[in-house]
Amino acid sequence: MIKGVVVGETKIILQRGNIRGNSLKNNMKISQFIIATEQDDNPNTYLLYNTHTTAFVAMEKEKYNKIFIEKDFKEDCVQQLHKMGFLIDDDFDELAALEELRIKGMSDPVQNVTLLTTTECNARCYYCFENGIKQYPMTKKVADATIQYIIKNYPEPQFAINWFGGEPLMNFEIMKYITEELKKVGYDLIAHITTNGSLLTEEMLEYFQKEYSDLSFQITIDEIGEKYGKIKRYVDIDAKDAYKRVINNVCMLLDHHVTTNVRLNFAASKIERAKEIYIQLKKEFEGHDNSSLYIYFAPLTLDSDNEIISDFHGDMEHPFLQAVKTQFSEGFPLYKPRYDGDMGLIGAFGLMPNAFSCGMTTKNRISIDADGTLYKCHRLSGKKEFACGTVFDGISEDNSIYRIFRNTTIEDEECKKCNLLPICQGGCKSQRILYGNKQKCHRIRQIQKELVNLYYKEMSKKM
Repeated sequence: MIKGVVVGETKIILQRGNIRGNSLKNNMKISQFIIATEQDDNPNTYLLYNTHTTAFVAMEKEKYNKIFIEKDFKEDCVQQLHKMGFLIDDDFDELAALEELRIKGMSDPVQNVTLLTTTECNARCYYCFENGIKQYPMTKKVADATIQYIIKNYPEPQFAINWFGGEPLMNFEIMKYITEELKKVGYDLIAHITTNGSLLTEEMLEYFQKEYSDLSFQITIDEIGEKYGKIKRYVDIDAKDAYKRVINNVCMLLDHHVTTNVRLNFAASKIERAKEIYIQLKKEFEGHDNSSLYIYFAPLTLDSDNEIISDFHGDMEHPFLQAVKTQFSEGFPLYKPRYDGDMGLIGAFGLMPNAFSCGMTTKNRISIDADGTLYKCHRLSGKKEFACGTVFDGISEDNSIYRIFRNTTIEDEECKKCNLLPICQGGCKSQRILYGNKQKCHRIRQIQKELVNLYYKEMSKKM
């Protein structure tokens, strides 16, 4: 809930209930976790957003200078700023508080695995992170071992499967087999299916809706018409026919009120085309259940100069900022399925703090390859040097990759000093493993001030 508090002429907006409630002390310091910027259309007003507490303040520039530049903590609004986390006790260790949050979050015994039914795929996307790995389907022997691994390690009745591949629907029979065997022993199953959407049938959808208590899909569409077919390079569908087939299948999902996330992959330098595609895709789904639909931009992690979204340089406006503006102008905020209400607005601008860098760092989250190899992230699948066990033998907790994912300590000195640390919590572990530090930073790093201004404009509409 948002509420306004007026202190003199300073407008203070409390965005969350978890503000600091400790008593005011004489010795204070300024929080590290602040994004501070002039308001776009009023340079005499400063906007402050706390990336840890999500508190937000709009205040006069003169007052801002006194408190945050001159460090005069005698101003009339200091107590409110202290409660909101902008000012903290001199002996309060913010990094230690974040680590406690990570320790707690990463200890969550979440009941969720990513399951690759196959590493085979009927598409040949140029950007796929699985390019070059061996292709094979999951066999019944591996499926049986996977079922026993799940029964042994996930005792709670509600269990979530992220079906993945390759193209998971190429091994639909194994999906059914694992589903039915797990339900026999009492699991209530939730399913999320990442697919290119080309092989989906009404019979498959009917089966999924009958067997799973909750169902969602992710389908990537990154061009229009025959250009889509040329990017996907399906081995079993003509390029001219592929786009319409996938669009029809997304419409089928929406007509059955199934949550469907349409992912629009884009190269940073190609953002103008991506925006055109986004608008066209919205038109494709008019007349269907758009309350079940979420279309979002996903910058590709291409390891080439000026394609890294957190370090983009050039004459045009930052690509991710353009993506955010397009989604808002078209009525599809970021992270729509994940957050509701006021939290949704924070998530919409990439400003939501997190308990950990990724859900795969939690204790029980694991990715099971089609041959039964265990990885801490599906992006590492097929690369045996990053494996951390098998469904036959279990996880090796002494494994170096497993320890990287389970490490709660921020080792990177630059990260320790960053104001965005509560949001990224050290960044994607897999990207560090695969690309080193080249892609370690959060995608809002370069545009954080612009996003705070956009956030303020949206919040102002509610006040």
